[in-house]
Amino acid sequence: MKKKYELNFINQNLNIEVEEGITIAKACELAGYPLDMVCNGRGTCGKCKITIEENNEKSIVLSCVTKVKNNLNIYLDDENYNFKANILETSTINDKASFSPSIQKTYLDIKIIKNAANGYLDRCDLYVLKKFSNLIYEKGCKGITFINYENEIIDVQLNDVTEYLYGASIDIGTTSVVLYVYNLNTGELLKTYSSLNMQISMGADVISRIMYAQNSKTGLFELNQKIINTINKMLNKADLDLFEFKENLYNIVLCGNSTMQHLLFNLRPDSLGSSPFSSITNNYIECFSEELKINANLRCKIIFLPLLGGFVGADTTSVLLTVENDNKNKLIIDLGTNGEIAIGNIKKYLVSSTACGPALEGGSIECGMRGTFGAIEKCIIKNDEVMLKIIGDTKPLGICGSGIIDIIAELLKTNIIDNTGRMIEKEEFIKIRPKSKLCDKLVKINGINCFIIYNNDDDSKIYLSQKDIRQIQLAKSSIFSGCMILMEAFGLRVDKIDEVVISGAFGNYIDIDNAMYIGLLPSVDKLKIKNIGNGAGKGASMYLNNKDMKYKCNEIVQNTKHYELANDVKFVDEYIKNMNF
Repeated sequence: MKKKYELNFINQNLNIEVEEGITIAKACELAGYPLDMVCNGRGTCGKCKITIEENNEKSIVLSCVTKVKNNLNIYLDDENYNFKANILETSTINDKASFSPSIQKTYLDIKIIKNAANGYLDRCDLYVLKKFSNLIYEKGCKGITFINYENEIIDVQLNDVTEYLYGASIDIGTTSVVLYVYNLNTGELLKTYSSLNMQISMGADVISRIMYAQNSKTGLFELNQKIINTINKMLNKADLDLFEFKENLYNIVLCGNSTMQHLLFNLRPDSLGSSPFSSITNNYIECFSEELKINANLRCKIIFLPLLGGFVGADTTSVLLTVENDNKNKLIIDLGTNGEIAIGNIKKYLVSSTACGPALEGGSIECGMRGTFGAIEKCIIKNDEVMLKIIGDTKPLGICGSGIIDIIAELLKTNIIDNTGRMIEKEEFIKIRPKSKLCDKLVKINGINCFIIYNNDDDSKIYLSQKDIRQIQLAKSSIFSGCMILMEAFGLRVDKIDEVVISGAFGNYIDIDNAMYIGLLPSVDKLKIKNIGNGAGKGASMYLNNKDMKYKCNEIVQNTKHYELANDVKFVDEYIKNMNF
């Protein structure tokens, strides 16, 4: 039997007992304070550094690789676990589709029901038959409310409760989850909720989570419970805000990438971890909420939209639902933790995915962080002054993706970085601009060239290093090269594109000019660029509110072909060529 040790969380006034040998990060999670495990516990990102006290000596450790061997005092600060994310919830799309949901309520008086010769339950399952048979003989029964989904009765309720009918659409992102609650009697958006995906404690990207599911006996179950708990946490908030919410939530439409689909339904994602990157199913997945343990009416109809192949998931399907059927050729780029690309129109789409994060969302960057409070999100260098915009208007704690794009673009413009990505030495810059105040910001940290963005009062620094620049070059080349190869495969030149649609959280916050300047996005006329915000969430909401969107969804799936970039020999050449800025 393993020894057990006591861990004292000083700032939280909490004591727990854990077995010897587990990591401190795991202990923090057991205590209810999951840390930001961007690298999935490989000890490479440095985001889980915390202060511990062992044998009366304090030290800063990487909690993901440091194991419990003694009784410990743990000093967790609020920012270690309380991630106040700047999550994109809105979309700029003006939906003109008619309101005609798949779910409806109808009420019949008990006298009409009892006088009926043939009954009213020809299109239902045994659960509904049993419930109906009990309700009609219940004392005080004045009538029955029937809940119809398409051509099926999925539930019955006592008396007239047609006034309350709720639906929800959920965009499950690798990093964040957004929930939209609608009144399905009117189509009114009632509330929007968002949360970081609790799975981030198991890794920042889908590959990390696939590996966790494969390498741990309980990994898949843990990941499944994390996303279910994330969704339920938001549904519980809605239940506090809206009258009789859970009892009358009867339809939930979800979208997300292929890995998120597998983890939500507790499907092993192993096949997504190696070529040819196939899913268990690309089709719609439908079930009732009781099968997923979702906090809704037991008979709430759950629909996960279809995938499009490889890592191109239902989030891309959902984005394509928002695109007008005008036959114009469009380049659609969904920039989140993963980059998903589509080219074409409703009659023919080519889709693919390519590595976008975690570098572009602050992962694998020395001073990087997610888009949470304290993150540098904008940067301008003017008259040798570095001007910053911080999420939450607070003291900067690090740099998020949009800030990284800005900083690199500004350093390119000031010749501190050349087109190969090399950051010049301080002495070189002095020769070019001897009187520039920026000279003092060029330093070496651990022998590596760095540019100081912000000096804290405690002498700690927020900086961009040469290593960081190389990480960004890898990510931006992957996105740009993916776009170019997909356009070539489709037979379309950049200048022949009618519109470039940018979707997703990261894409919403970046400066488009700077993104084109560093070579993250193809250079096109800026008038052709349309930023739609959370297109995935909007598309799922359109599907929820209009049953006819299913026909469009089926047409998209039928007319879309997945293109595997890894199988294109030209991709590697493009990838290398586009490393430069």
